[in-house]
Amino acid sequence: MILEHRVPHLNLAPPFLRQVGLKVTKVKGVNLAQGLCIMPVPGAVIRGAQSAIAAGHNMYSVAQGIQELRDALSNRLLSFNKLKYSANEIVVTSGSTAAFESVCQAFLMPGDEVITFSPFYPYHVNALRRCRAVMRTVPLKPGAWTFDAQQLADTVSNKTKFIILNTPNNPTGKVFTRAELEQIAEVCRSRNVFCVTDEVYEYMTFNGHQHISIASLPGMFERTITMSSYSKTFAITGWRIGFMAAPQAVADVLRVTFDQLAVCAPTPLQHGVATGIQELGADYYNDLCASYARKQAMLAAAIESTGLMVYPSNGTYFLLADTRERFPGKSSEEVVDILVEKVGVGAVPASDFIGREFEGNPDKSTFLRFSYGVPDEMIAAAAERLEKLRNFT
Repeated sequence: MILEHRVPHLNLAPPFLRQVGLKVTKVKGVNLAQGLCIMPVPGAVIRGAQSAIAAGHNMYSVAQGIQELRDALSNRLLSFNKLKYSANEIVVTSGSTAAFESVCQAFLMPGDEVITFSPFYPYHVNALRRCRAVMRTVPLKPGAWTFDAQQLADTVSNKTKFIILNTPNNPTGKVFTRAELEQIAEVCRSRNVFCVTDEVYEYMTFNGHQHISIASLPGMFERTITMSSYSKTFAITGWRIGFMAAPQAVADVLRVTFDQLAVCAPTPLQHGVATGIQELGADYYNDLCASYARKQAMLAAAIESTGLMVYPSNGTYFLLADTRERFPGKSSEEVVDILVEKVGVGAVPASDFIGREFEGNPDKSTFLRFSYGVPDEMIAAAAERLEKLRNFT
């Protein structure tokens, strides 16, 4: 085949979350697999984008993003994250996915090693594979999702380029504590490696947990690339507006790399996000957390009523449910098939987040991820359908 000679074999496959989304749509079920964030968009955000379109801001922006948005991000990073980035140290991207792609393209060569915690976000892994980097994993222990700091230190080698930190974590809902961040920071400082953070769910924390950016810790600003997005915060996942912030010399490299990947993020939508950041105050973010805490409780009760065990979640809008006791001997992929085909509810199997090599393995692939970034009516509809799960083993 001609394509076999042209396309490198990178072992890439679309995440299960997309496949499950298609399957559950076919059965006219409730899709709690993808983190679609089907929530109202703040009026200020919509108004800002509409005004920009009407005013003719429909051309390319500069590669690093419009000045208004970078100024707004600089102010927000200082007030919320305690990070002093100038507007020139910020690059607006097409979501945090493109931000991470830019980081990988800019700094990784084949054979370089990157450390990530497992369970991990699958799009991070595919970006590493495209760069032919070697991924090393440090497990998060189910429950509190803690890690062994010594194991993390021992995983670092002279080939390690950076550690990926996703907090609040997708899929576990873990919010890394200051003590844990200090342990990661000590490894970065002592072994002279970078930290690349994905902080997309920074405004969604519960149960007294607060988001802390590792770049705010001593000695970490100069060795951290901070990535985030307003996709979830403003419920605009289809707009693809994210950003990355780093010390000037690093930001300059990332700007050039992103320019080659996508030229710029959508210009009028950048204006919409800038307006939202400027106009929405503390009440908006407080209400966001309160709303998601309530939704989490609704979905957790529905899942637990089926006999599945729900892991505590302190951040994001995801819940993990353990499948082992309710479906002994079945992998999470098999349980998802039952959910979709017999019940009509979509969830994502564990192998998306621990590695496809464990697909179908009932000893390793043992949890499902559900999203509650949806209207209450969808959670209620899913709860009604989940009652049928009691009839299947």
